[in-house]
Amino acid sequence: MNSKIKKSKIFSNNSVKSVFYISLIFISFLLIKVSFAQFEFTDIGARAVALNGAYTSVSDNSLAVFYNPSGLGQMKFREVSFFYSPAPFGISELSTAALSYAEPTNFGTFGLGVKSYGFDLYKEITGLVSYGNHYKNRIYYGLSINLYHLNIKNYNSATSFGVDIGAMARITDFLKWGFFCKNLTGSKIGQSKERIAQVYRTGFMIFPRKDIKFMLETEKDVKYPFSFRGAFEYSILIPNTVGDLPGRIDLRAGVGSEPTTFSAGIGLFLSLFQIDYAFKRHPDLGFTHQGTITINFGGVEIK
Repeated sequence: MNSKIKKSKIFSNNSVKSVFYISLIFISFLLIKVSFAQFEFTDIGARAVALNGAYTSVSDNSLAVFYNPSGLGQMKFREVSFFYSPAPFGISELSTAALSYAEPTNFGTFGLGVKSYGFDLYKEITGLVSYGNHYKNRIYYGLSINLYHLNIKNYNSATSFGVDIGAMARITDFLKWGFFCKNLTGSKIGQSKERIAQVYRTGFMIFPRKDIKFMLETEKDVKYPFSFRGAFEYSILIPNTVGDLPGRIDLRAGVGSEPTTFSAGIGLFLSLFQIDYAFKRHPDLGFTHQGTITINFGGVEIK
């Protein structure tokens, strides 16, 4: 009798464990299906989110490590930026955080970036080392080397590498073109050899005055149809904000297709500090809010 009870308990415990692990795997892959593909190219930084991702021809701060490393060649001052979105569209499982750093030198600008996406059961970590430079301040070029690490709790983990490239050109005094390729190498990850998102972006920035910019851009993920984005940014200089130092307010808005989205936001520049806020509306998921804090050691400038 006792042996039967013991066998029953053992069987019950094993059954519970089996169900737990099967459920864990199922939930992890379900989350991948309903949210994003592995290492999907998602917008990082409240400024870029407010512009609906139309950032390829802008990329004039440390976040260029994620959007277009050639943009690092435009930078003249050291910068560090932190982005955090704890629950995009109210879904904590999509939590995203990123840190970027840029260091201009006489040999070009070097950048570092780290991005975390997911939660305890499913986590993606991306680390980047980037470089950007320019030729006579007219042509810009850059690349990023990515380390991808995927971890599914109590199931498996995997690591891979990939390369991004980017380019920019000042066509006229008021027109700039940008191009970016994410995962040029077509890198894959995991035992299933699932290809990491491979994305091509190109677009133009028109700046008829120093205080206003218009962006037009298209994107092609190899797995999805073409998408298009348009955005604008208007800068207002505020004299003597902190002591004798000027401040600045940026107003931004953007639209996109595939899916149809709308975004807007504001940036506040005070001395070395920049605080950005953005919201974005998705047709199915609703609204989400984003925030970024940046320290630029060059202070406030209208570029």
